[in-house]
Amino acid sequence: MRGDYDILIQIRRKEQSALEIAIRRYARYVAAVIQKTLGNAGTPQDVEELSSDAFVALWENAERLRDDSDLKYWLAVVARNAALKCQRAHQYTEMLEENLIFDSSSPQGRLEKEERIRLVRSAVDSMESVDREVFLRHYFWHQPVSQIASEMEKNQSAIKSRLARGREKLRKVLMKEDCLL
Repeated sequence: MRGDYDILIQIRRKEQSALEIAIRRYARYVAAVIQKTLGNAGTPQDVEELSSDAFVALWENAERLRDDSDLKYWLAVVARNAALKCQRAHQYTEMLEENLIFDSSSPQGRLEKEERIRLVRSAVDSMESVDREVFLRHYFWHQPVSQIASEMEKNQSAIKSRLARGREKLRKVLMKEDCLL
């Protein structure tokens, strides 16, 4: 096989051997991009999973790529974006813990803090993926509604509705557990 063009053509025909060649050729590079992007935020399992996801994306999106696509570059972009999303998820956990303020000097205070963190994380994680992303972007990464709408290619009223749903879900979970923030 001469190059990316040949690999891409064969992947479009769903020839698994072409995907295996792409993996052998670019797996180390993809893993390096992910590791560099994640820094200390990721685990070896994150790197492995995100690398696999990049090659699955190639398999699933080969038809959409132009014939002159540089697979190495395309895989690097996919891997970097996935790693950034993973990194934001790790930052969300850290910010969540920082934003829940308690007197954690006592054993009871530490237990209450851990329980509240668990409840909030569970409530946010149970949201639909788009609602969760909107909620995290706005409340944890402090992105304005206009930026979220632009980047997610949605209108601002849809983003505001998703935020309202997220707040309501969080409120219900916390009220149910009798620990409204």
